[in-house]
Amino acid sequence: MMIEHLTIRERTYNALLEMITNRELQVGQVIDEVSLARMLNVSRTPLREAIRQLVIEGLVTARPYRGHAIRSLTTKELNDLYSVRKELEVLAIRGAVPRMTDEDIAELEGLLDRGVQALRNGDLPAYANLDKAFHGRIAELSDNGTIVETLNRLALQIQLCRVMANEDPALAEHAAEEREAMVQAFRARDVDRAGELMRAHIAGVQKAAVERMEAAEPAIGPSAPVVRLGKRGA
Repeated sequence: MMIEHLTIRERTYNALLEMITNRELQVGQVIDEVSLARMLNVSRTPLREAIRQLVIEGLVTARPYRGHAIRSLTTKELNDLYSVRKELEVLAIRGAVPRMTDEDIAELEGLLDRGVQALRNGDLPAYANLDKAFHGRIAELSDNGTIVETLNRLALQIQLCRVMANEDPALAEHAAEEREAMVQAFRARDVDRAGELMRAHIAGVQKAAVERMEAAEPAIGPSAPVVRLGKRGA
């Protein structure tokens, strides 16, 4: 078994990324370095290095003379992101479906089943990770390195929007319906039908994310509070 040795900076980065994608750190929230360093049981140096990496990746915004905040996408930025994602995901479907073996389809079906169950159990972080794995596997099966590389570059911002959209309580049942139709299209190797379903799925997530963003807008801004959490190890 491979043992992964992570530096303090890497562990701190992973902890911050988890807090952002799980919404422990909210969109628009000001980062309190003192509180976070204490919470994660690290010094300010690896924390600042991790924050700088998150700025590069587009999840944190640097505010001159005012520190950092969790990035809040504008509605236009979110729509731009999902317009690109939608086309890439449909291209991935068109490349992947003809190449899918029965084993590939069974693997994708398993990811979808576990994702729907996670939603019904109210485990949104687990659903987000399974959904990410599902889309990532389709991209791999497309055998198109450019699609995989581009989606990987957008992955963190997509994951943040995905978690936001998943807070829609009606999503679980709709996801179950989409799952069955998608699997049927895969089994039939129906490229056009699978592409239509993927486009509709991404559009639905986009709509839900925009609605959640607009509903949360009054609470987003420089004065947004830092959530005080218990001490945790990085």
